[in-house]
Amino acid sequence: MSNLPDASLPNMADQMPALAAEFAEACKNTGVNLDFLPRTLPLVDKIIAGRRAELQQLASKQDPQAAELKAKYSASVAGYVGEVIRKETGGSWYDFDGRPMLNVGDYQADPLPIVTALLQSGQARDGDVAIASTKAYCEMIGRMQRVWLEGTVLGTYDSMAALRTSMTPDAKLAGIIVAQSQAAIKSARLTFDESLDLSSESLEQVETIMSRLHKLATEAGPDQLTEQQLGELATLWGIYVGEVIRRYYGGQWALVDGVPDLTLGGRNAAPIAKVRKRITSGPMDNLKYYFTSIMKVVSSQQ
Repeated sequence: MSNLPDASLPNMADQMPALAAEFAEACKNTGVNLDFLPRTLPLVDKIIAGRRAELQQLASKQDPQAAELKAKYSASVAGYVGEVIRKETGGSWYDFDGRPMLNVGDYQADPLPIVTALLQSGQARDGDVAIASTKAYCEMIGRMQRVWLEGTVLGTYDSMAALRTSMTPDAKLAGIIVAQSQAAIKSARLTFDESLDLSSESLEQVETIMSRLHKLATEAGPDQLTEQQLGELATLWGIYVGEVIRRYYGGQWALVDGVPDLTLGGRNAAPIAKVRKRITSGPMDNLKYYFTSIMKVVSSQQ
């Protein structure tokens, strides 16, 4: 098992991945293989139950090591549970007043007190929600993230069915547009620390993201975008920008030569191509200007 977190490090959040790795290695040495997937959490819950019995026995004997062992177990197990959540949600660790927490979007995960409570009594709470296992906690965090993403994409539409119908008569394509819009919103928050809501105002934040991607596309170095990455990013952000345009100006999505495109007045807005050009060429292809002049751009194609 791991030692207590090193207080000399900048913050405990930085130590959680290492604690998780040590916990997984210690479990492997006892024949329990953990691969950082949610399916392993029932195994972790069994380990917690065993540790709880051990700690209760030590406490009944007033063993002075009980408190230290509890802190050690809590930190290592919370590190593993947090890493499972991080990998599932795309989140990231951060320090909150010396407390390791996970940014997973519109909801923050706080695994350490959950694991501590489960070790102590087998029951934990997150606000008004009772948590009986690490598996249940991970599932709750996943639900909260989905609620945030679905609610943000839904916007003022009454239902997801109404939104999809407004996008395109092609059900499969509508699913792609919804999924990519959610992925863009998630990436903006978790990777770029920007909040998007599919409003025209959110293009200001998209421009900030584009500036960072432009640097990655044009500056030589190990992080320079590959052609495949450039294509994927152009599709992701092009669909987001196109959906902002559609909600403001109207139109519908369609596949043009196998590529999602937004049709306005019988013409193609080509948001994916425009975003690709913005990433490669820079701010001269500003997306806010593209948005405000889109009807003129479409008309010029006639």
